[in-house]
Amino acid sequence: MKRLKSGIDGLDALIEGGIPEGFSVLVSGTPGSCKTIFALQYINKGLEEGEPGIFITFEQSRNDIVMQAKEFGWDFEKYEKSGNLKIISMWPQNFDTVLTKINELRKETYFRRIAIDSITNVILNGTTDRELIHSVMSKLKELGMTAIMTSELLEGGKGLSRDGVSEFVADGVIVLTLQEALDTRKMQVRKMRSTSHTLKPQLMEITDRGLRVGKQ
Repeated sequence: MKRLKSGIDGLDALIEGGIPEGFSVLVSGTPGSCKTIFALQYINKGLEEGEPGIFITFEQSRNDIVMQAKEFGWDFEKYEKSGNLKIISMWPQNFDTVLTKINELRKETYFRRIAIDSITNVILNGTTDRELIHSVMSKLKELGMTAIMTSELLEGGKGLSRDGVSEFVADGVIVLTLQEALDTRKMQVRKMRSTSHTLKPQLMEITDRGLRVGKQ
């Protein structure tokens, strides 16, 4: 099985070398748990590997994304100019609108990776149907794209996503948590199909080059 490097230092060693190609992976966490950084780092790694990517944000402007990436030394503007990266900032409407946009972009370049930050905004706009979410992930797989989709978690809430559905449909689920009292962050691979992995939460830190998991 072909796997794509996640770009997260220490993560690939936990999931047999990377994310299986064509998978849709849900990255969930409470505010401040580094979901957006995870998504940016994943897209940047693909660009470094020659794998064009799409970053769709419902929360920030295109300039915000470029500036946040630059903080970690990732030159997204360079990849935009070459046509290997598309940053789309759009008002959340529904998954059909998102898919239409992706299809339009696919006519320009064979994009390999996509990050959607976050699907919570689409969910809160009225899309909660499990079949529809499944169709979106199936469509991305059909297009040959490997996806990272972030989802907000409520403090003290149950489930692994805000909608309570995505975690069952996704091929993989990675949960990011905060422990304020200990001033620590952790990453846990809760699910990754076709992959042997530990369920033990791993310490995670933010470095000047992005996220890193493992011993500190």
